Amino acid sequence: MKRIISALLAVLLIFSGVFCSKAQAEVIEFKLNYDVSAAMLVEFETGRVLYSYNETKHVPIASITKVMTLILAFEAIEKGTLAYDKIITVSPEASAMGGSGVFLYTGEQVSVEDLFKAIIVASANDACLAMAETIAGSQTQFVSMMNNRAKELGMADTNFVNCTGLPDTGYYSCARDVAIMSRELMKHEDYFKWSSIWLDTMDSLQNKTVITNTNKLVRFYKGCDGTKTGFTNDAMHCISASAKRNDVRFIAIVLGARSSDERFALAKELLNYGFANYKSRIVVEKGQCFDGSTNLRVRLGKKDYINGEAAQNISELTEISEKPEYTVTSVPDEYITAPVKKGDKIGSFIIYKNGEELSRVDMTASEDVERITYKDYISAFFSRWVWCSESSSE
Repeated sequence: MKRIISALLAVLLIFSGVFCSKAQAEVIEFKLNYDVSAAMLVEFETGRVLYSYNETKHVPIASITKVMTLILAFEAIEKGTLAYDKIITVSPEASAMGGSGVFLYTGEQVSVEDLFKAIIVASANDACLAMAETIAGSQTQFVSMMNNRAKELGMADTNFVNCTGLPDTGYYSCARDVAIMSRELMKHEDYFKWSSIWLDTMDSLQNKTVITNTNKLVRFYKGCDGTKTGFTNDAMHCISASAKRNDVRFIAIVLGARSSDERFALAKELLNYGFANYKSRIVVEKGQCFDGSTNLRVRLGKKDYINGEAAQNISELTEISEKPEYTVTSVPDEYITAPVKKGDKIGSFIIYKNGEELSRVDMTASEDVERITYKDYISAFFSRWVWCSESSSE
């Protein structure tokens, strides 16, 4: 009898272990406990949506609008049409802006760099309009640029009517589009020079203004380093908050929260959910070679062989408990002909996860290979002729 009971207990333990392992492997669905207009959780690198609620609902987004203003400003810097050390003169229209600001006054001289700081840290409406006027000449022209850029990014449910997010007729966006432009903004590395500042000053010849970050999570949530808060009576309390830990970045979006505390609390819950359940795995590293991508034949080159490297990192977001198996197949071009420049595409790598294709990445040349010239042909011919003559004389 004791043997039978022991056997039954052993079976129960085995099955309970199976059930526990299965339960631990499952990601528990996120539960929304707040009354908000919309909410989302997105992984930055891939844009994968981990949670969404009313993601395409048209709602005002208040100062999160400034994310698009910043995108255009950083793009102007990178194109060379705007410089951080450029000094601008504040217009009467900019100095008269209501809402949050840094008290710019008409005729004040201020650098573009300080405008960036004021917009990113203090959500300054006056600095935002000054930036728009500097880039496009007028807010009207700048808003046209904002809407054109939104279309290019695939923001199908957004219409901007000003550069600040202050209430106006015909103005709307949605959580999905906020995610799109938040990801785009954070591709500009200079953004992070200011985004995690908690307290700072703006100094000019005329005055000194203390500024505080409107995003409290920058100080009170581990890994948070952006992106934007917003509040108006019609939009209520909004936030797009980004945090990075262990090489994975999530963006939590909350629109239309009933209070500032609820906005931050829900954003933290969304971020906690992401970090607790998912991790980023690097599948392919930039510059990595694989079987079939080394010693590739180069035709008409001064070098006969070249290696093929991965053009960029490829990572995948997976559940923490998941244990995938990745394999990579090299597919070099049939003919690689000189001249070849380092970084030129010479094939592809196909990445498989558990036997199924996951993604592809360009295979690029590891070095330059010059094309052989007519003089090289002649030199090689005579070298070969001399060698043959010497060999035959022996």
